[in-house]
This record gives sequence, C-alpha cells and structure tokens, in this order.
Amino acid sequence: MKSLDNKLIIYDSNCKVCSSLRDVVVRFTSIPEAKIKAHKDLDPRLSQHVDAATFRNVMALIDTSGGQTVYGAEGLAYIFSSQYRLVDYLFRFPFMLKLFTFFYKTQAYNRYIIATPKSKFQCDCFPDRIVKYRINYIVLTLLIAVLLTAIFGIALRNFAGGISPSAAAWQMILMAGTGWVVQMALALVVLRNKALDYIGHLGSIMVAGLLILLPWILFHAITAIENIYLPLMSVVISSAVMLCLHIHRVRHLELSQAWTVSWFLLLQSGAIFWIWFFYLN
Repeated sequence: MKSLDNKLIIYDSNCKVCSSLRDVVVRFTSIPEAKIKAHKDLDPRLSQHVDAATFRNVMALIDTSGGQTVYGAEGLAYIFSSQYRLVDYLFRFPFMLKLFTFFYKTQAYNRYIIATPKSKFQCDCFPDRIVKYRINYIVLTLLIAVLLTAIFGIALRNFAGGISPSAAAWQMILMAGTGWVVQMALALVVLRNKALDYIGHLGSIMVAGLLILLPWILFHAITAIENIYLPLMSVVISSAVMLCLHIHRVRHLELSQAWTVSWFLLLQSGAIFWIWFFYLN
C-alpha cells in the first residue's frame, strides 16, 4: 500500500467536477481535508512544486518533503491505491492503468464541457483544447445516450401495442435522436472552430436529460405499473431541464440563442415525424 505522508492533493477549485470529486474523496476515504488544497489557496512555497502548464489539464499530487510531483491519472491512481488494497492490486496490471488513464484524461480535458466553470473570468486553469479528447467525450456521451434511450423505449413498448423490445428501442432512438443528430451536423457546418465545444455541451445535456428518466425506468421495472402519465411527466421534466441547460451553455459559449430555438424545434420535429411515420401514417 502506498502512503500519502508528506503528500498534498491539488485540484482546480473553479471546476465543478473537480470540486465534486474532492467532496467524494473527503467523504468516502480516510484522507483528511487538510491534505486536499485548491491551487489558488497554495502559498508561494508550495506553488513552486506545481508546473502551471501541466496543471492546466490535470490534477497534481505534490510531495512537501521535496519529492517529485505526480500529475493526472498517475497521481489519482497513487491516491486510490493508498486507500484500497484492491485498487492497488488492480493498478499493477498495465491494461487497468491504461483504461483508467483513458477515462481520466477524457474527463479532465472536458471538465468544463461536463459542467461549466464556476467563474467565467477567474479560474485556476482552463484545459487545453485537445481534439481527440473532445471527440472521445462526444462518442462516450452518444453511446450512453443511445443505451439509455433504447432502455426507455423498451420500457414503453407496451404502450406502443406490445411491439418487440428491439423495435421499441429502435423507434425510440429515431424519435428522440434525429433532432440531436441534425443539430450536431448543423453545428459542424456553421460553427466551425466552436463546433466540437458546442457538440460536447450537447452530449452533456443529452446525458443529463436522459438520467432524469432513470427513476421511472427503474420504478416500472420493479412494479410493472402501466401508467402513461408517469413516463410523460418524466419526459416533460427532462425536456425542461435540458432546455434550461441549453440556454445556459449557449450563453456560456457566447452563441446566439437562435441555437436554442433551432435545437428545440429540431427535437420536436424529429419526434413528431417518426411518431407519424410509425403510428399515424
């Protein structure tokens, strides 16, 4: 087991994701709060241990006794290994460490896409815009969105005349996803340099909205209660939350709210078209 003696965990306190992870570490490990410091609160002596260019992108684990500073996935792996024997054992396998590094870097380079920063103009660091990590994040959010949408469609299949699970999943993916795909294609054509950032935010909005549907999906799976008003209420709440998120993130990107209007209309148009195609044609 590794030791955190003489170690300090340094995080970006302007990042909502980082601050949330800091709270999780404090709550679910034996690491005291005194060992977790925001970069902006470091005194000059300790700041010398942190390379600003590296810290823009990843967290830092500094050694107050003068040892080498460890960054990013390697530092986080060291921290978890110091707390859990199983984690320490798993990270001895190169594949596990590579997989962990992949997910960590995807999260770290997209942390202000996952959640917008606390302050637009005063931040400890803003991560470099690395295209491959942005694309990684977009692909991951799309995969999660497709999976959750398919599960939601399967849960609704009895309301659609008891169609097969695969048909229900496919129909729901088309109904819910067509508008998103068209909006993303439109962004790629029109926004150019900001396109991947905007699409990344769309991915975050998608996942956030779909997670709101999970309580009903789980409730339906457990109780098998067939009440159309419950999923409808979930969809309304999900749509309202996504609308608020889209307005906020478009404002953060300094884009016109015409993008919100376009996004909203495309989502409704896509859903209406496929409902007509499958059930009213």
